[in-house]
Amino acid sequence: LTTRFTDELMSQGLTKRILTLVSEISVTREFERLQKERGLGNEKHRKEVSDLIKECRQALADSLFLWTCQSPLSQDDTLALIGHLETVTAQGDGSLDSVNLALVMALLYCMDVSFIEQGTEDREDLLQALPLLTERQYVSAVHNRLMNNQPWKLPGLQAVCRLAWALSLRVLSQLPQGSALVEFTEADEALADQALLGDVFLFMKEGMLGCESFTQEEFYIRRLHSLITDFLALMPMKVKQLRNRADEDARLVHMSLQMDSELPSSLRKDLDHLMALIGEFYSKDPFGLELALEFWCPTESLQHTSLHGSYLGMAIQRPPHKQVVLSKFVRQMGDLLPSTLYISYLRMLKGLSNGPQCAHYCFSLLKTNGPTHSDNIQGVSGSPVSWEHFFHSLMLYHENLRRDLPNPDAAHYRHPPIRGITQRELEGLTAFLQLLTNIITWSENARLALCEHPQWTPVVVMLGLLQCSVPPVLKAEFLHCLAAFGKSPEIAASLWQSLEYTQILQTVRAPGQRQAAGIEVELNEIESSCEEYPLTRAFCHLISTLVESSLPVNLGAGLRVPGFQPYLNFLRDCVFLPFPTRAYRRPGEKVENFS
Repeated sequence: LTTRFTDELMSQGLTKRILTLVSEISVTREFERLQKERGLGNEKHRKEVSDLIKECRQALADSLFLWTCQSPLSQDDTLALIGHLETVTAQGDGSLDSVNLALVMALLYCMDVSFIEQGTEDREDLLQALPLLTERQYVSAVHNRLMNNQPWKLPGLQAVCRLAWALSLRVLSQLPQGSALVEFTEADEALADQALLGDVFLFMKEGMLGCESFTQEEFYIRRLHSLITDFLALMPMKVKQLRNRADEDARLVHMSLQMDSELPSSLRKDLDHLMALIGEFYSKDPFGLELALEFWCPTESLQHTSLHGSYLGMAIQRPPHKQVVLSKFVRQMGDLLPSTLYISYLRMLKGLSNGPQCAHYCFSLLKTNGPTHSDNIQGVSGSPVSWEHFFHSLMLYHENLRRDLPNPDAAHYRHPPIRGITQRELEGLTAFLQLLTNIITWSENARLALCEHPQWTPVVVMLGLLQCSVPPVLKAEFLHCLAAFGKSPEIAASLWQSLEYTQILQTVRAPGQRQAAGIEVELNEIESSCEEYPLTRAFCHLISTLVESSLPVNLGAGLRVPGFQPYLNFLRDCVFLPFPTRAYRRPGEKVENFS
């Protein structure tokens, strides 16, 4: 009865009515009408009316989205939805608003054929109800509309719809029923090329992920995951073309720098945008779905053999083909990685290491990327994306920078130069430290293994770099990383002692010393003048983590009166009490500091 009622509503033009209302209803227009009739009261009433109007528009868009999640729209309704999206514009920051995002996701679900490869029980019934397979006229109409060269108001949105349609056509071409649609399915490559020219991955990141409501809806997340993984799995040659183009562009950039000439205008950043999208998308997992696990293949050693066996009574199964392809993508993108993609690749790994199991697999990848014992004997270096390379680089920076350790009484300590670290190196170090922090936050085994490594000694090196002249932003990343190490009580106890000996926060003042040193100077004179406080926030995070993890009773014994008092004094007198009077370049940081 309910189904018959809703079907009747849709047949009577409900979709077009919803789209018309979404277009016609606006806060400005409704306020003008109410103002004319003197229907608006004080500020509180205006806010309530404004919220009500926005909720009405959102409810209309959501109802259409929820319908398409369960049943595809008819041909006329689908074309009407595409027609509406052609006129959509972005907000000031380049992102879609929540209403238009819901309508975009509605169209993407109209094109969704992911259930075909999932092999659900009602697969055959769903295939019979899918207009993509049963209505040739539907496919023809949608295809011609999306192949039309008429640009939309948002080219990036047009590119997303084209990519989704191209992937649907690729799936249909692999079905027996798809043979009747060959004239359309042959155009999937051309559609994908048009989508790439429209910077499809950049728009997904800025236009869709940039909308606040995106992470609040599980079905949005699942559909975008499907789009990303389907592109990588169904169009491997296209991915290979992106990598070849990136390698060629990296060579052109290198030549331009060597010849001190301008960069060529033909450079594309499609692979860079794809990696950035993956990193950003999987870095947030509000529903605990761990969708990034599909990019890791725990039994990859079995993919080249047809053997199926068991070990200690545990059955070993071949992973799904799609999972194998995605795992290969992660590994192959790191092989012979050009410098132009280095930072993007690290950020992608950070997103894909979000979660306990994902962090473990990423830790293992970076471990196996390092040189083998025979490589070390022959002097062969491993991959630049490996723990060996990362920590060796950190030690070299420390060796270079500590030769010029600042004198607390010297004026240049107050404005430390970025000596020995270029802007590009700063970005690379930041990306590596954020990746490291993410992995050891999620994986205790990785945390202990890295901390106890006899050659790398990451905690010692980072504490050493904190005493060198490096930018506050980089010092903040070191402190966040140390906080992640400090989640283990056994590491936290030694970290407390190291903080005392290094005097990152000065708890012991030498006789006759004229002024404070350490982080107190950085806060009062460097960060305050810049009106940004990354180092202070990171230090508060470190102390909070260490106190929660392990607080020695005899902290500072042998150097001063034992106890936590100097840290409490600093937090109270230098951080919390002065915070209302400090200037903030970004108002949101004032809330972040003390939330």
